[in-house]
Amino acid sequence: MKRILVIGTSGSGKSSLAERLSKRLNLPFFASDHFYWEIGWKTASTEKVRQHVRGVVSREAWILDGNFDDERDLVWKRADCIVWLDYSLMTIFRQIVLRNFRWTITRQPTWSGNRMTLQRAISGIRHAVKSYSLKKQNYSRWLAELPDVTLYRFCTNREMEAWFQALHQ
Repeated sequence: MKRILVIGTSGSGKSSLAERLSKRLNLPFFASDHFYWEIGWKTASTEKVRQHVRGVVSREAWILDGNFDDERDLVWKRADCIVWLDYSLMTIFRQIVLRNFRWTITRQPTWSGNRMTLQRAISGIRHAVKSYSLKKQNYSRWLAELPDVTLYRFCTNREMEAWFQALHQ
């Protein structure tokens, strides 16, 4: 495993797992939310996102933490391992509510230095809930088209944690 993609609904814990994998496997981690958000919560252009993505996936080794639905052609086939955090909607909902409101209260900078507002926190929660079933449906189909990519699909945090603990450098 040298090119790892961690996918899942917003709030599933992609970034947290990717960062832990980076440390455990000594592979470079590239947080993808910065690709999509610019200062002032401006959405990055499609070309700018694709430029960032191309710069990462052209490397020999990487870990990415994003779904890359629109950049799937660049990322998914280049990965040699995809980890899908396919948690229940209730788990996702709990995690994203806790995360977004923690960021709102602490004013901790998030992507590209932006700070979470109450409006952004609620919008992110709404996005996760609305996109949940579509991601579940699409990802099953899209992953079936990648027989040469090692897939780990976890439906609970406990499953993921057992796998992670068994990983060796």
